[in-house]
Amino acid sequence: MKNDDDDDEAMMKFPTTCPSCGASTDTDMCVMNIPHFKGVIIMSLTCENCGYKSNEVKGGGEIASHGTRITLRAETTCDMSRGVVKSDTACVAIPEIDFELKESGLGLYTTVEGLLMKMHDGLKQASPFASKDSTNHDKFDKFLSELKNMAEGNRLPFTLIITDPISNSFVGPITESGQAFVQQADQSISDDKRISIEEFQRSREEDDRFGLSDMNTS
Repeated sequence: MKNDDDDDEAMMKFPTTCPSCGASTDTDMCVMNIPHFKGVIIMSLTCENCGYKSNEVKGGGEIASHGTRITLRAETTCDMSRGVVKSDTACVAIPEIDFELKESGLGLYTTVEGLLMKMHDGLKQASPFASKDSTNHDKFDKFLSELKNMAEGNRLPFTLIITDPISNSFVGPITESGQAFVQQADQSISDDKRISIEEFQRSREEDDRFGLSDMNTS
């Protein structure tokens, strides 16, 4: 493993195997400190042999003693460029289309647009309806179309709710670039009229599920 530099956000690179084609490649890992949030570990892989790409984020630091529910009211296309850290313990909901995605898969470091498109593509690939089931298939296609329109900023406004029992998820301010996401997160998002953040007490069931029952997180 090697460091590209000695900064707090130094990029580390280590050899790995592509999960798609098995070719030798590298995984880039960066520890990013987001002001007013916490440190996150971002790992990305791009295989030059087959083009496979992955982007995974893990929460760093201590486990919070509470869960967090983040509600974003997306009203303009600028909201689609907001940076998003969605951990693997977070649920995502969009009430306007009765959509809820339970905790699953890997954590992501992306944008609001990227998160919605990732969910759209995953659901499209895993469609439970056969083509002969025309009624449900048509409803599912309409749902996917609405989700894609939201991702592209063509169906506004809508509400994005990220509920994370471990508080490892974050939605940043409106920015022009990914680097600005880190820099401008220094400004208090309490002034952001489109975002509300609610802390809640985890249930005993959630503590058991995440292996926290015997840990002191206070």
